Amino acid sequence: MAYWITSLALLIFGFLASLSIGQPFFWVGLAMLLLGAFRGRPLIFWPPLSAVIAYNLAFLAVAPLYCSASSPIGGTATTVCSSLIGLRYTGEGSYNPSLAPAVTFGLVAAGLTAMAVFAFLLWTRRTRSIEP
Repeated sequence: MAYWITSLALLIFGFLASLSIGQPFFWVGLAMLLLGAFRGRPLIFWPPLSAVIAYNLAFLAVAPLYCSASSPIGGTATTVCSSLIGLRYTGEGSYNPSLAPAVTFGLVAAGLTAMAVFAFLLWTRRTRSIEP
């Protein structure tokens, strides 16, 4: 019962706060809700759930977090945005950096994480069945 309450709480909080910090919570809650029937089957449950969490963490690490603008007298304004891990996005004028690098990095991290978790679960299952 606590599992379903947690997944619904994450989903509702994520929806209500979707315009600020809610989207990662929404996606984790939705994944938990959709995968709830497979909780007893770790090979089906853990890889996609860990992929959603990895996507959220990788996206937040690479996406522009804060921006600052500077304008010399009589010149064009320069906007510099930085990510959580220190990547810098620079542009002229009213610059709005693309989120494509963050989405790409998040998808790659999600795929690699899902494969790693799946391989780990297969390995632990195999080593448990081999032991006397």
